[in-house]
Amino acid sequence: MTTLFLTGATRGVGAALADRLAGSWDLILLARTEARASELQERYPRARTVIGDLSNPAEAAANVTSALREWDAHVDAFVSCAGIEGSAALEHLEATFLEQVYATNVLSPILLTQSLLPYLRESRGTVVYVGSTAAQLTFPGWLPYSTSKAALEKASEVLREEEHQLRVSTVTPGRIDTDMQRDMAAKESREFDPSTAMSADSVAWTIQAVLESPDDVVITQLTVRPNR
Repeated sequence: MTTLFLTGATRGVGAALADRLAGSWDLILLARTEARASELQERYPRARTVIGDLSNPAEAAANVTSALREWDAHVDAFVSCAGIEGSAALEHLEATFLEQVYATNVLSPILLTQSLLPYLRESRGTVVYVGSTAAQLTFPGWLPYSTSKAALEKASEVLREEEHQLRVSTVTPGRIDTDMQRDMAAKESREFDPSTAMSADSVAWTIQAVLESPDDVVITQLTVRPNR
């Protein structure tokens, strides 16, 4: 059975993807705390968990390296699905908030990929970064989030050129009916309309399609938008 290392499995698209793949893939899931790890183990009894807080990318990556070495693991794919909202106008932007957004949305995926690289090279595996159409669109007040997702897209492009034996993809969704979207709407004092958004499971379906595409193709970038 193929093995996936996944971040963000506790909610949203990551949870939907874990639900989809739990019966057909071996899952290694990153959890921020012991309590979250216990929740994941209960939901996915066959999965293995690693503790790692993505706001501390270096420590999370070190924990992953240690766990994989201890397990003598095999990894066929990495999906970076975890992310945090990052809406703040520049006038009111605090440096610590920007650092947290970049640590979680950019530095963690990059450093986790570095930790997983020996295993992915061996398996000629697949890397999928979950981006956002916010990287291409321009919304006032979204500088932290939009620029973090744009940086992640560029990271995937560079990784694809450096590691030709890997399949490196970016899945770029538009508006999704998730807690993150509702949080961002609340911060901007607007109502979130779920009828204008995709379900988390629909986006998870596209990620699964990328992971399970034929070995002789690479889907470099896949954009999915609400059919509304």
